[in-house]
Amino acid sequence: MMKLFLPAACVLTMAAAMPVHADPGDFGAMPGLWKIQVRHVANGKVGAPQVQWHCVDEGADPWTTFAAWTPAEGECTATDQHRRSTSLAWKLSCKAAPAATAHVDFDSAKHYTGSVTVEGRGEITQVEGDRYAACTSPQD
Repeated sequence: MMKLFLPAACVLTMAAAMPVHADPGDFGAMPGLWKIQVRHVANGKVGAPQVQWHCVDEGADPWTTFAAWTPAEGECTATDQHRRSTSLAWKLSCKAAPAATAHVDFDSAKHYTGSVTVEGRGEITQVEGDRYAACTSPQD
């Protein structure tokens, strides 16, 4: 099963590899505290949701904020990035894992859905984010 995590080295690798396409302010997502539910799907079986909380700063780069997913194995590089005001799509190339495709789509400034699909494995990680509240401190 594919697991998601945000290791600092991989996030930094992804961020460095991502070209700047536009001002982050043009991206249609609100800053604040986001509740993110992650579900792993393998061979048609949906796993229990895992809840993560993330505080998004105003002006944060959408690539490093909403597109920092990677398979648990190996160093990954994001390629073939496409950004619109309400969506992000990219491919992941990892040293120790199969290639994957990923996307997030916002239906409002406070809600998105997305997925990471591992090529050739029948594994998908589904994600859904809801803006919960304003961030109240740097520790949020």
